[in-house]
Amino acid sequence: MSFLKLLHKKKRAVAPTAQRPLDRELRERMVEFLDRDFFSLVVQPVVDFKTNTVFKGEVLSRLEHPERGVIFPDVFLPVINALNLYSRFDRYVFQKSCVWLQRMLAKGERIECISCNFSRKTLSEPTLAQDLIRIAGNYGISADHMAVEITERERIDDDRQLIENLGALRKAGFRIVLDDYGTGVTSMNDLMKYPLDIVKMDRSLLLNAQSEEGKRAYRALVDSFISLGTDVVCEGIETAAQDAFARSVGCRYGQGFLYFKPIRYDQVFDVIRMSSLTEETT
Repeated sequence: MSFLKLLHKKKRAVAPTAQRPLDRELRERMVEFLDRDFFSLVVQPVVDFKTNTVFKGEVLSRLEHPERGVIFPDVFLPVINALNLYSRFDRYVFQKSCVWLQRMLAKGERIECISCNFSRKTLSEPTLAQDLIRIAGNYGISADHMAVEITERERIDDDRQLIENLGALRKAGFRIVLDDYGTGVTSMNDLMKYPLDIVKMDRSLLLNAQSEEGKRAYRALVDSFISLGTDVVCEGIETAAQDAFARSVGCRYGQGFLYFKPIRYDQVFDVIRMSSLTEETT
């Protein structure tokens, strides 16, 4: 039995959404929402276990619906993908993130880097690498302040362009991150081909690492990533015991509600300054 099968003994069913009224409305109005900039950003910090300080922030998005309030990505992202708007949306969030980071750096705020999620389809577009390098440069953002997170849930038939783009971005200084490992399609063979800096272990793997068998499987996965020269983020940490486990198996970074919930982008640095990571994680 593979490590992932040990850690994923149960699969959660996903309810169909195609007939829901909200889904239909989103399909009809998604272009309008993008055109009118109805999306906001939140940032969830990632903690460096070696220093107990914030290493980076993962940028996440929310749809600020004018009548229905805040709508989360698990609702609107499937619509964006179904409408083939994934490329436009990924670039939109990246540019919006660069605008925010430019303002923060101008104020003297500092964070090692921020990361944005990209679908594999977007990452497979021929001009993607040069587009991101150009957008960051337009806002005076050094590439080493940015990270690209590869989403884990869809497979593409030919990943040669994706690998070429990742290599070009990494050469330019971007960090390359595989998000939510354990929930999707990435094989160990892919991990050896992709020029990765960081792998993020999905929260579901941590939840299933409660038995001794599950803990051994989790540790083995972390060891395999480290052997490839890749740092590991343990996602979904909510308790001190989970924090201690993640550190004990060799994860370099941690992310979860024990440290920070997603924070409005305009409040990120205030919240970080007010938090005492050392007290919460020791």
